[in-house]
Amino acid sequence: MVNPSKWQAIKKGASWQIQTRDSKTVAVIENGKEAEEYAKLIAASPYLLEALKAMVELIGDEDLPDNGELSGAAICDMARSAITLVG
Repeated sequence: MVNPSKWQAIKKGASWQIQTRDSKTVAVIENGKEAEEYAKLIAASPYLLEALKAMVELIGDEDLPDNGELSGAAICDMARSAITLVG
């Protein structure tokens, strides 16, 4: 799968670097048990934020309906809160 994000996770020696498309390093994750997963999550974060903002914009001021298992309002609140965490 092609990475649609603006950043990518690259293994460099004993660590992972998160780099922009023009090879600028924005973060380094030292090698550890979950280093690869963390690096990939950070690399995907610009794309994930765009997707979350689009979802919230699509929903508008309404909340998603409950499906009997999940609270639509709680999910919408989580999405809106996550967006405010990054400014």
